[in-house]
Amino acid sequence: MTLHQGTCTAAPLPRIKLPACPQCGDMLLAPLLAEHVSAQHVRNHWVCESCGHTFRKSFVVEARIEDGLVV
Repeated sequence: MTLHQGTCTAAPLPRIKLPACPQCGDMLLAPLLAEHVSAQHVRNHWVCESCGHTFRKSFVVEARIEDGLVV
């Protein structure tokens, strides 16, 4: 029996830009709360662990419908 070592050739993942605290500039990892205002509107509530600054940031998710399914 022979063991062959394979290599993974997966496509590279896109770079994700993490948000920074508007008060002190420290990098934030995850929102404290994600509020789904509607099917496309999300409002994130952030708290900076370094300085305690709190803020909200909203965004709209663009989705298209194909064959009755959201993609």
